[in-house]
Amino acid sequence: MLPMIYVKLISGLGNQLCQYAIGRHLSLINNVPLKLDLSFFESQSLRSYKLDKYNINAQIADKAELDKLLNIYESKNLYAEVFRKFQNKLPKYKRRYFKENEWWSYEQNLFKVEPKVYLDGYWQHYKYYQNINPLIFKELTVNEIYSDSINKLIHEIEDNPLSVSLHIRRGDYITDSDANNLMGVLPMEYYIKAIDYMKNRLTNFSVYVFSDDLNWAESNLKADFPIKFMDIENGQKDYIELDLMTRCKHNIIANSSFSWWGGFLNKNPDKIVVAPKKWVKPVEINNRIKLQLPGWIKL
Repeated sequence: MLPMIYVKLISGLGNQLCQYAIGRHLSLINNVPLKLDLSFFESQSLRSYKLDKYNINAQIADKAELDKLLNIYESKNLYAEVFRKFQNKLPKYKRRYFKENEWWSYEQNLFKVEPKVYLDGYWQHYKYYQNINPLIFKELTVNEIYSDSINKLIHEIEDNPLSVSLHIRRGDYITDSDANNLMGVLPMEYYIKAIDYMKNRLTNFSVYVFSDDLNWAESNLKADFPIKFMDIENGQKDYIELDLMTRCKHNIIANSSFSWWGGFLNKNPDKIVVAPKKWVKPVEINNRIKLQLPGWIKL
């Protein structure tokens, strides 16, 4: 195994950004290349690889090298069994396969991994990103040449000193029973409280609404302030929607890593980011989740 950081990519755009950011940060620490395992996307149709829309610095791992890398963890031959026993006796950060303990936990030793490792996890704790290499912010910019209509929206948002993004996540949080049982859907009361919080601190602000269910959002979100529902090619270019979120001066995010990145990548030094205090349904998990940054407002 050559000196390399391998990262397993899974799930949607927000999760892919987390996985890339951590893998890239470790590749920079160790001064070795980063390779992405895209095999997850071969076996399902709900999610697709999205990082090709960004100015990332990574190679795609091919099947042959992944088989060579990972088969030893599944093989039943004597060499593989001895290898696994030896690996299990090592401190976790010295192993060739680093799988996170829990998707909401922080493992400080992750930053001590050696430059021959395969990373398997979601990496959803704010401490992973507190000292992220600044180069990654440049890499997580969209590489697409925008149309005149998108550029017009960008100028409108950036020229507005009181632009606020608001993200409503429904979609699979409703249609997928597992996602619904874990994440649930934020109640309208959360958004009412978040808007009231903004009203008490900002005057004459404008809200830009992003959602995977704009019809529902338009029917249920009542406003006495300027509001625009953002439909970017019928929801087919979520990476552009995310880019537009980051350009707003302030953010109201959902319990979603997608809009988490909208708040995190927002460059406004005086930004207000409102995030849900209840990130997931199960209380025992929610009490341990630390994805929202300390400076964010949790309602």
